[in-house]
Amino acid sequence: MKILLCTDGSKHAGEALRLGALIAREARDQVTLLGVIERDDDERKVTRMLERTSDALCEDVPHIETVIRQGHAAEEILKEAEENQYDLVVAGSRGRRGLTRFLLGSTAARLARYCTSPLLIVKGKRRRLDKILICTAGAEAGERDTEVGGRVAALTAASVTVLHVMSQLPLCLEADLTDLEETCEKLLQSGAREGVHLRRDLQILANLGVKGEAKIRHGLVVDEIFAEAKEGDYDLIVTGAHVATGLQRFILKNTTEEILLGAQRPVLVVR
Repeated sequence: MKILLCTDGSKHAGEALRLGALIAREARDQVTLLGVIERDDDERKVTRMLERTSDALCEDVPHIETVIRQGHAAEEILKEAEENQYDLVVAGSRGRRGLTRFLLGSTAARLARYCTSPLLIVKGKRRRLDKILICTAGAEAGERDTEVGGRVAALTAASVTVLHVMSQLPLCLEADLTDLEETCEKLLQSGAREGVHLRRDLQILANLGVKGEAKIRHGLVVDEIFAEAKEGDYDLIVTGAHVATGLQRFILKNTTEEILLGAQRPVLVVR
């Protein structure tokens, strides 16, 4: 697993480096440490963070590269991710204020919109990844979420819950509307599209050697995701996203961004 760990010298980036290093130690592959200097007085903090992280990883990671860029954090992270294909990009959540936020959006939101690699946005202080919540909307994209989240779980020996929120609409026009009220157990035993999808998710996890369970909740998607994350005290939320193009690059407001804004824990956004 080729991992990009990013810092701009802020305390939020420090938390991202710590959690990212936890995954990198278990992956034992290639790590690029990216430091972004937005202001001249950030250079010392960025350099020190990179040096400490490199020292902490050097015994476990065979190949560590350090890159320093100058500019806006989100833009420089995106450039690095585009120029070099990574299996995981890790960054902290640090929102901006006032006019800059209005024009650019927070660093996390911009990365979630445009980063084409799986993106781990670290919020809060989580020292371990013992419990992972994978939120799936179904179909192949949902299975991709499960695969990426499952790989992280396999590295950290985490247990996984695959969550599907049954809102007021089925996955397809031909679906039986009574399926929307079924329990998870009945859906898993049925031929309903949601049930088939969840069985595939559980098989993906089993193939990765990960302990997994499926859950169904009924209601508004974001509200139910937050409710489950709080009740289960999960260390990481995994969710999918779509690459923004054209006019969407400026007006996009989606479930992924709502989760990023409201979650009080790390969020892994999967393409």
